[in-house]
Amino acid sequence: MSQQLTFFSIPASDKNSSSSKQNYGKPRLNCAVRNQVEMKTSSIDDLLPKEHLARDIWQYVENLDLSILLNQIQSIEGNVGRSAIDPKILLSLWLYATVKGISSARVLDEHCERHDAFKWICGGVSVNYHTLADFRALQGEAFDQLLTQSVAVLAKNNLISLEAVSQDGMRVRAHAGSSSFKRKQTLQINLQMAEMLIADLKEEAKKNPGACKTRIQAAQERAIIEKKENIKKALVELNEVRKSKIRAGKKEQRKVPEEELAKTRVSITDPDARIMKMADNGFRPAFNVQFATTNKGKAIIGVDVSKSGSDQKQTMGMIKQVEKRYNQLPKKWLQDGGYNNNMELEKLVKTYKDCKIYMPPKECKNESQSAQELRERMETSEAKEIYKERAATAEYSNAQARNHGLLQFLVRGLPKVKSVALLLALAHNMCIGL
Repeated sequence: MSQQLTFFSIPASDKNSSSSKQNYGKPRLNCAVRNQVEMKTSSIDDLLPKEHLARDIWQYVENLDLSILLNQIQSIEGNVGRSAIDPKILLSLWLYATVKGISSARVLDEHCERHDAFKWICGGVSVNYHTLADFRALQGEAFDQLLTQSVAVLAKNNLISLEAVSQDGMRVRAHAGSSSFKRKQTLQINLQMAEMLIADLKEEAKKNPGACKTRIQAAQERAIIEKKENIKKALVELNEVRKSKIRAGKKEQRKVPEEELAKTRVSITDPDARIMKMADNGFRPAFNVQFATTNKGKAIIGVDVSKSGSDQKQTMGMIKQVEKRYNQLPKKWLQDGGYNNNMELEKLVKTYKDCKIYMPPKECKNESQSAQELRERMETSEAKEIYKERAATAEYSNAQARNHGLLQFLVRGLPKVKSVALLLALAHNMCIGL
């Protein structure tokens, strides 16, 4: 048993084979040379293939009417001043970034220096994060008009129809922490401290007017002034929140205790943000983003941002917006049960008789005529079949918004937040048309 059994015969080793011979010469290799200077002839246009998404986005932006952006530029030919960046570049950068899920201006600035697609869109024009951030946050009116243009183009090409529309809301995290919410007494103390700091800075400037400020000192002064303005706005918002609590108490036929009103808090960082119940049942500072989406084509045709954590009383404003934008009233308006409010339903039925509301009826003892009509309508098989389209439409646009980076706003204030939401809707509709 000294020999080991094998399935196959092992060939005998050849001691005189060539592999056993020693090699006394030095191997000849192709080594990496990274300091060799090369002359290459290429253009920025050669960075991307012909069928790249960035090229499609640029072509899409070129077909838009950007006169509202061009009219804001003050540097004109034959006059002094530095040339402005072409709005087509800034808009294309943000549209492409939104499609890729990039929501930070600083990250976009880095991509413009490192990635070929963003370099191609820039076309040799230098941009910085401050310019990118200002363009996205301050061009809400322009984005609003461009959204109307995008829907008009889709409707002209029969890609969408405004006959049936679904509305839904989504809570998006605000750019403010929970610890930034303060009571009235704390806000007043902070306001006094900010005013004292500003007074000290002014007194120091009077004593030594010839001293030049460093950039750090100037930034600190701006931060103090901005904080003071935020505190003032927070006090105004605090009174509004207190009034809304009192109104809610009157509707419930109860008096709101003064202790409860004293606990009212508002954020110093972003006074427009409100504590809302999120999808995971947690409570965080957020905004309520409302989208109106067409059932056919799933294009976003209406955008609104609310401070209210409830979807109630959000329907009337959205229908008005859609009618004003397109001079057309949808025949079917679908929404979930969270929008059901008896008073608003009465107004909707009286104001928009040709627009039928489809949503789950609300259980109540004394139903109004409008509520009875809604219940009878929703009990029909036709209405049940129509209502099935709501989830596939509204939830789709919400999911796409999340995929495009709408997880948390990186701007503060209701106007800037709405500008970001409008830009996202514009990118959403662009993807449908491409």
